[in-house]
Amino acid sequence: MKKSFLWTLALLLLASAVSAEVKVKVKEITYIDGLKENQVIGYGLVVGLSGTGDSKVDVTKTSLKNLLKNLGLEEKDLKSSKNVAAVLITAQLPPFVRVGDSVDVTVSSIGDATSLEGGILVQSALKGADDKIYLVAQGSVSTARVNRKMGKAVKTTAIVPRAGIVETPVDAQFVQNGSISLVLREWDFAVADEILKGIADKYPQSNPELDQNGKIRLTVPTDIKLAEFLAGVQSVEVSPDSRARIVINEKDGTIVTGGDVKLSEALVSKEGITVKIDGQDRPAGAVLMKDAPSVKELVDALNAVGLPTQDVISILKALKDSGALHAELIVK
Repeated sequence: MKKSFLWTLALLLLASAVSAEVKVKVKEITYIDGLKENQVIGYGLVVGLSGTGDSKVDVTKTSLKNLLKNLGLEEKDLKSSKNVAAVLITAQLPPFVRVGDSVDVTVSSIGDATSLEGGILVQSALKGADDKIYLVAQGSVSTARVNRKMGKAVKTTAIVPRAGIVETPVDAQFVQNGSISLVLREWDFAVADEILKGIADKYPQSNPELDQNGKIRLTVPTDIKLAEFLAGVQSVEVSPDSRARIVINEKDGTIVTGGDVKLSEALVSKEGITVKIDGQDRPAGAVLMKDAPSVKELVDALNAVGLPTQDVISILKALKDSGALHAELIVK
């Protein structure tokens, strides 16, 4: 427990150090409106399984009969050998995808198969939301390896690496009426204002402005090539005003804090240990904190008295419930 707590403290110190005036590029906190990944989905069969496929799934037998029929073979009485599994196939297409590009696909069993390990995905078509075929996939299935620390691996979902071949290109339309729009991944007026000023200094002819929908609209200059302009815009550096946030993983006791997390006046008692957060005289048996301390300072004080990680997590939760912790608390 002591070693785990030291790791927790090290992560807190690192997060606090990183949060101090960091410069990031615009491309790291925004994306260009219209440039997005596209989801495709399909249905298929994984064959060649060693007795781990579907046993009594009608859709599997029907699909296999149809597949054999398309290959010129008629088979009316197919016995269940559990070497075939019905699967759903999913994939993500990047914004600029061309015919012939290869992408990974994921296959997931929809029957009672126990494992897809060692199987081969038979050629299958994947469609987009517009019902057009964008991808055709076929290849050897690769399942996750068993990790002793993580426990038993899931064998009914697997990856088919580079098995999807693009058949239909995806047109990315991101220039509208001579302008483009940037979208902040996490909205913040201060960051948006800094981006507007940074781009205006570098490209005043782009007339950057904030739309009512929160997008940063830029006019594409006519005297600069589009690729050069976009690369220049994305390379503008700003200082993100990180939101006060604490993420807790109760399973392994990890605590990570971001932003300048502050605490209001509070008195916390845990199993005989009292922490007083104010500027008054120190009461008996208390660990005194100064005015408006940070979470790092609180953890330092708790670490000094040897409090276990789980107790620290409990205290942070209680501080949030009491209103003394001024940050978003995310517990996983």
